[in-house]
Amino acid sequence: MSLFKESISFVVVCFKSSEALKSLLLSVPKEIEVILVDNSQDEETREIAKAYDCLLLQNKKNIGFGAACNLGASKATGDYLLFVNPDSEILPNSLEELIKAARNYPNASAFNPRIINQAGKQSFKRRSVLLSKSEWMSRTFPSSDKEVTVLSGAAIFIKKENFLKVSGFDEKIFLYHEDDDISIRLKNEVGPLFYVHNAVIKHVGGSSSSRDKSIAAIKGYHMGRSRVYSQKKHNHKAVTIKNVFLAMIQVFSPEMLFSERKRAKYVSFLKGVFAEINLLGSIK
Repeated sequence: MSLFKESISFVVVCFKSSEALKSLLLSVPKEIEVILVDNSQDEETREIAKAYDCLLLQNKKNIGFGAACNLGASKATGDYLLFVNPDSEILPNSLEELIKAARNYPNASAFNPRIINQAGKQSFKRRSVLLSKSEWMSRTFPSSDKEVTVLSGAAIFIKKENFLKVSGFDEKIFLYHEDDDISIRLKNEVGPLFYVHNAVIKHVGGSSSSRDKSIAAIKGYHMGRSRVYSQKKHNHKAVTIKNVFLAMIQVFSPEMLFSERKRAKYVSFLKGVFAEINLLGSIK
């Protein structure tokens, strides 16, 4: 018998994430539907999905995080969706607390659980490059449920109905800032965003995919593109100048001398910024 009156579907986007994935799946109650969307055609992820009775959607190419989330959501049968990173662990009673919060705050559009690292230290997203500084939240961690201005994409709990109301994630954002973008749209079109203190998810961080320099380059490139695109979308000023300046600061950073990963990331970030600027210019 299910522990929940409402059904929940997990949507987990993977990219060479098999090393981290098992801990997450071991923490998920057996009656919960888990949908793995693999952007890397990883054979080990296929084996894990079979062993843990997950629905696996393997894309022939990397379609990006937002598009993969949308694909997973389209196959989900649950009343609620939990988008969660593969390098996470669901602590006991957290799903019950999220359901309780959805009942307690019926006007809310979506929720973040309390996110902690392996050492138990809390991570709290208080700002976004898509928000004005006046909307940034205090550095003080909330000690109870609280309305927030932006959600962390590490774990987003949302009624499927609300997700569909905003047409899901923006698939033009391949990677990075897609959580900021959907947070703003949910807040504006559906209702407030909430942090749920008693729902706890452990997020290792940096383990969703491998840490070699080729992955760092992919991430850096799409971080640059997404930053320019999403700021333009949300009507920020001087987007080109600000992002070119940021990219140049990174390229001339001392970190470039000592880390191959940082070199790959920062150079690719600069390329991504210019690629998106050129793309936007060609559209005009």
